[in-house]
Amino acid sequence: MSLEAATQQSVPKDGQPSMIRLEGIVKRYAIGDGVVAALNGVDLVIDRGEFVSIMGSSGSGKSTLMQILGALDVATEGSYELEGYDITRLPDAELARIRNQHFGFVFQAYNLFPELTALENVEVPLVYARIAARVRREQARAYLEAVGLGDRMGHYPMQLSGGQQQRVAIARAMVTEPTVLLADEPTGNLSKEGGDEILSLFDQLHEQGASVVLVTHDPRVGAFAQRCVKLSDGQVISDDWVQQRTILEIA
Repeated sequence: MSLEAATQQSVPKDGQPSMIRLEGIVKRYAIGDGVVAALNGVDLVIDRGEFVSIMGSSGSGKSTLMQILGALDVATEGSYELEGYDITRLPDAELARIRNQHFGFVFQAYNLFPELTALENVEVPLVYARIAARVRREQARAYLEAVGLGDRMGHYPMQLSGGQQQRVAIARAMVTEPTVLLADEPTGNLSKEGGDEILSLFDQLHEQGASVVLVTHDPRVGAFAQRCVKLSDGQVISDDWVQQRTILEIA
């Protein structure tokens, strides 16, 4: 189902809506007898083709924001428009379709299936999308080759380095050709050298037209994006273009 079909009651505000528009996003969690606001009135616009980092210390709300951006969670208050369509209050089944069609996810812990080969791991989103076996195998091969793992397709995660596992995760995130790639601390488990290789790969994907949102607590990683949004106590405290991008040190 297309986004338009899933949200047929919604109409874009103009002919060229922003890719993502959040307005007044609040997210509250019940903890014990109290309530904690992880996000408290977040406004954010991300356009197609941008490379944005979302920065903040632990507890700032950045991971919660990524969960909402990727339709993995829903806001308590506020509105979310994707490609001009209001997806704020869609049923879970329709949000699941939107996640599969529009978002690619990369996590710090890779989240690979240990019993599957690199190729089979990359195929997983295409299985959920009900793509024919032959087609999904060809697409998975193409994306593993694109991230430099053409010679590791039959390897299991335990046979790969951390950097190689993250490359598999990136190939898996991109294989459905999503609207936006969401990466939560993707270099957190890697050495500086391994992290730089992953950042370089994100840069290549961005240059090829991918929209990238990178969540991190590391100022060096955050400054690799073109635009940096900083959070504190669940609120956006700055949203600026990066004046001096991080220079990678890759041998």
